Amino acid sequence: MATPNTTKGWQAEESGYDITKSPEIIAKTLAMLKNKRLFLVITHKGYQSGSTILVEHNERHLQIDKPVDWPATESMIRVIFKDGAKLWNHFTVKVLGVKDDLLYTSPPNKISRLQRRGHFRVETPRDSVVSFTYQNNTFSNLEVIDLSAGGMQACTKNHLPLSGEGDAISNINIYLPATINTGETTITIKKGLVVRALRNEARHSSCYGITFDYSQNEEELLLKYVRQRELEMLRSGLVI
Repeated sequence: MATPNTTKGWQAEESGYDITKSPEIIAKTLAMLKNKRLFLVITHKGYQSGSTILVEHNERHLQIDKPVDWPATESMIRVIFKDGAKLWNHFTVKVLGVKDDLLYTSPPNKISRLQRRGHFRVETPRDSVVSFTYQNNTFSNLEVIDLSAGGMQACTKNHLPLSGEGDAISNINIYLPATINTGETTITIKKGLVVRALRNEARHSSCYGITFDYSQNEEELLLKYVRQRELEMLRSGLVI
């Protein structure tokens, strides 16, 4: 089978990213960043900058406004930004030097962007759990695997009387432990539906796809958490 040619446009990856190695698309993206003065965030292990901008670019290097707290401890950095469609993008470049409050880096040879989805899912921190009520019985300590503004996947080694064909649940309480960049969070949603049930042999568990029927305030809390977690995982370089 021929290797997909990523030089002509965007190529979907199973990791949830679209990638491009097209020189034309990369050049247009850099021009957009410069001309529209879109904010960038620079990250590397143990560091995240505030908002900065791309000052200039050419075939030899990029010039990025040096963050005031630039630690100058790493040679490879990740540059993160949101494009005009509000999708997260990133690329990795090498720091070539610093001059006149500018970071000089190599130009990117690849840009990755998160694929557009109706509801973007993020992996939850270890020990995230959920409880809910079904037919006047409360089920607790299901492991939350991933979460979006639309729903979640939860697993348990216990047998639950759920068919996964639209079982109505209520009093959904999701506990999310603190991480480096997000505080300990509990999100409560009044109603939801279990729309999928399957056996996950790798986890030796029964897993359930749950959609939320939420109020505006509940949706805002979910969106806030998902966005924070999304950016946190991008900063750390984890696959989302």
